[in-house]
Amino acid sequence: MIYSLPPVGNNALDLLHFPTKHQAFIFRAYEYVPIERIANLLRTDVNTVRRAADEMGLPDYNPGDLWLRRGYITIIRRMWHILPYEQLLELLDMDEQTLARIMREDDFLDVKLSDKPYCERISWRELTEEERIRTRQIQKLMQSLDFSGKQPFAFEYDVPKLQFTGKERFSTRMIYAFSGLYQHAFDVDSEEFLPDEQLKAYQALGINGIWTQGVLSQLTPFPFDPSVSVGYEKRIEKMIAMTERLARYGIKLYLYLNEPRSMPLSFFEKHSELRGHVQGEDACLCISTPQVRDYLTDAVESICRAVPLIGGFFTITRSENLTNCYSHSGFAWNPCNCPRCKNRGVGEVVAETIDCILNGAYRVSRDIKVFAWSWRWDEFNEDIIRRLPKDIILLSQSELDIPFDISGIKGNVLDYSMSIVGPGERARREWKLAKDRGLEVGAKVQINTTWEASTVPAIPVRPSIEKHIKTLQEEGVQHLLLSWTLGGYPCRNIAAAAKYFYEECSDQSKGPAPYEAEKQFVEAFREFPFHIDVLYFGPQNAGPSNLLFEKPTGYKTSMTCFAYDDLKGWRSIYPLNTFEEQFSKLCKKWEIGLDMLDEEDESETAIMARATYCLFKSSLNQIRFIRARDEGFYSDAVFAAKEELLTAKRMLALMNKNAAIGYEAANHYYYSKGQLAEKIINCNYIVEVFTEKEKESV
Repeated sequence: MIYSLPPVGNNALDLLHFPTKHQAFIFRAYEYVPIERIANLLRTDVNTVRRAADEMGLPDYNPGDLWLRRGYITIIRRMWHILPYEQLLELLDMDEQTLARIMREDDFLDVKLSDKPYCERISWRELTEEERIRTRQIQKLMQSLDFSGKQPFAFEYDVPKLQFTGKERFSTRMIYAFSGLYQHAFDVDSEEFLPDEQLKAYQALGINGIWTQGVLSQLTPFPFDPSVSVGYEKRIEKMIAMTERLARYGIKLYLYLNEPRSMPLSFFEKHSELRGHVQGEDACLCISTPQVRDYLTDAVESICRAVPLIGGFFTITRSENLTNCYSHSGFAWNPCNCPRCKNRGVGEVVAETIDCILNGAYRVSRDIKVFAWSWRWDEFNEDIIRRLPKDIILLSQSELDIPFDISGIKGNVLDYSMSIVGPGERARREWKLAKDRGLEVGAKVQINTTWEASTVPAIPVRPSIEKHIKTLQEEGVQHLLLSWTLGGYPCRNIAAAAKYFYEECSDQSKGPAPYEAEKQFVEAFREFPFHIDVLYFGPQNAGPSNLLFEKPTGYKTSMTCFAYDDLKGWRSIYPLNTFEEQFSKLCKKWEIGLDMLDEEDESETAIMARATYCLFKSSLNQIRFIRARDEGFYSDAVFAAKEELLTAKRMLALMNKNAAIGYEAANHYYYSKGQLAEKIINCNYIVEVFTEKEKESV
């Protein structure tokens, strides 16, 4: 498969809080990349780079290759507006095709990043005297900050001692590994990203399944072009070893499948008989052909035979990936153009795709579970459910079709909500229809975090979690998918859900349990201006790591990645005043809950509560700053920037206490300590600029 890098677009942002662009590069790279690699890229020597770092007051990070192995997405994101592609590849020590594959297969990183900004090559040069003066200011500020405490990736888990008795209420309780690798899970030993401490924590919490993405052509021979599958044997060996490790903790491995994957049009020059629906430069491998059906069935069978401890599969048949001929088509505005499938219905083709996967698994063992997720089945859902094979398990996202009214703004929740508690009516209807057919049913939920505040791994709202899982148990749901790539942190939130995993669950641990404060956080969270576009494009995920800009950037917010200053893009269906007011209400009510905590309380719950507040408070600060900047109210801009500076300092202090803050598996570290330090420098610069503007306007 040939991948392409995102095209180069507009000029990169001017990072004016740094005296020079090469200092911005050193400041960012020093935290993640060995100094030798930085020096080579700048075409200078190690001593020169070390002197430049010392002049800016940078700590001696000494990162080794840790970030390059486990935080490469963070590095890519941090260099997006600094390095041109050729220097980015040099820094990462990658070829273009490897980077392009990461962009596409690491949970659509190319979509999250959007077009590559145009960057000029970075090179070393000596500073001017004026630049040295500004550099000394940065040094003084950096020396005032504390970077001690927990180091990146040093994850620890505050797991209560639970005791389960009686029968299981939910037979599948799977989650995404908190530090899982989305694309490379079977390219390395599982110990590298899934240590025993994490597995012990999951076992203690009653988790019995870990899921990760699987691509069939990377795990089995691709019969139509064997070159696509080079290395699959070693990946299977890694998978076998992983399942054996998991088994020691009573945990099964589940693969998430989007199949059959589309291929570029050039592939069909030799295989025209397999070509299905054409979309852009790609076409589907048509499931209506016996060759493709056999491939899909045989590939799943091959995995199950090679990996006897595998737990099962779940599949999304109408996902962002182009797979079967109706994965993206079937609408009046986008009809299916496959000569075979256009004469069949959506339900028939989708159900047949699922049937192939089930048949492949059942050739080996009927104990292997296969879940069909109804994501984006939309108006076709009832027809598809009626056609599903009898042994399939229907999986629906629990929040489907929950109406909301937030300050008069109405909408419907479809997914990823913890502020509005499920299950929703459409999920209930899907489960009823499936159960009437004799199918078992499962619910996909988020019990730790979601895109409402994704960089805090455990939003402390346990009363909502308990209510949600209890209701699912009463609905007769038998299986749980407890997170997407975000939300796998082993913690007390999972323990709240675990109360309903078995007939009885007792907590044998002792420690602070600020439940009354969490009730207040639940009340506050209801003020979140919910909409799926706010979740994906709002400022709350980046929080205090998102820079303030002296002038409008012109950049549009990108999905769960760069918020920039696109206030219009952040607020979605909400009028500007309402959007600001909701974050103001949210912060005020959250503060009441914080006041209920002991100031000396440094429990995980208390730390997470304060970190969540920082995300929401930062969102409010940024809204107010952008409004003041654009309307010429310079004193208000200064006030908002000062508030944001304090918020960034608070979050930095919290990251020193818990290394999980800022981390999310599909984005790696959304922000790091160094990134928050840059935001503090940025805020300080903005305060100076707008203080001058205020003086000039008088």
